[in-house]
Amino acid sequence: MDDVFLRLEEELRAGRPAALLTVVESHGATPRGAGSRQLVLASGDTVGTIGGGIGEYKACEAARRVLQDGVSTLLAYDLSPGAAADMGAVCGGTVTVFCQYIGPDAAACIGAMVESGRNRRPYLLLCDMTEPERWAMAVSGPETIYCGDGRHAADLQRFLQDCGENTTYKPQLIQYSGRLLYAESFFPSSRAFIFGGGHVACALVPLLARVGFSCVVVDDREDFANAERFPDAESVVVADLEHLPDFHIGEDDYVCIMTRGHVGDYVVERQILPLRPQYIGVIGSRNKLHFVREKLLADGFAAEEIDNTYGPIGLPISAATPEEIAVSIAAELIAVRARREGREKADAKKWRAADVPHIRLP
Repeated sequence: MDDVFLRLEEELRAGRPAALLTVVESHGATPRGAGSRQLVLASGDTVGTIGGGIGEYKACEAARRVLQDGVSTLLAYDLSPGAAADMGAVCGGTVTVFCQYIGPDAAACIGAMVESGRNRRPYLLLCDMTEPERWAMAVSGPETIYCGDGRHAADLQRFLQDCGENTTYKPQLIQYSGRLLYAESFFPSSRAFIFGGGHVACALVPLLARVGFSCVVVDDREDFANAERFPDAESVVVADLEHLPDFHIGEDDYVCIMTRGHVGDYVVERQILPLRPQYIGVIGSRNKLHFVREKLLADGFAAEEIDNTYGPIGLPISAATPEEIAVSIAAELIAVRARREGREKADAKKWRAADVPHIRLP
């Protein structure tokens, strides 16, 4: 769950207002895209980031003024070369930020978002910003909760009725019946199943947790599968690797196979392949991966199915230590997730083994 919303609910429940900065629109080269958030607390502290630099500094200053007068506002920053140079930065785009005063009376609405996140339920966030100082917000999940200006909540209700089942929106502004709405769909955080609780897993789980993956660690040894060893994991499971329990692994999930040997990797991959998760990565040398591949072929798996897995796991950055290998794996999962969500930058360099010296080609 997003730390911004967790902290926001905590502040509101304690009776303290906060200012929420949300990037609602961006064009061109900007530090962060639509949906980025930063919370400015009454204490002056901040949680999250909308991109750093002078733009974030100015937005946070505006948020502190909003906290003083209680009036929300829309901020627009031109980061094109000429204008950005005047601000002490050069990016090349424009960004619009909603600087939203949120008082304790919105605690139930924000709480519904946090609760949905904890229970892995999708929801839609809608905000009417036509008159920023009189905003209205709706959180639509199993039920819909409204907060803000009640006069505009009816417009949000009509929008929800009109969109029907089409409630999946990338962060975007929408013109609706003369109103300016911001819509953003939220889904459960990506789950990463790590089979094997060794040194690489210990380094990997904290990294994945920090970048929005809910981690499930599985090992057949209690000494290697416990909450003390993996405090950042959503859950830690001791299980017979040859007969895995039903984890309900599906197309939205990511699987990292790194058991203590090639036999363990084989028996896990044999059970995971038919589930068709978004990502399967297998650690190990070329010899070990070849052994596993031959065993899977003998079991009747198609070569194409096996070759769709990522092996050796991780981006080819010549990683050697468990910590370096963990970084390479985390980066690969981030890249796969970004492609799936349509967030991959158009000019993103495609990783090829030949681009990195002193590594073995796949």
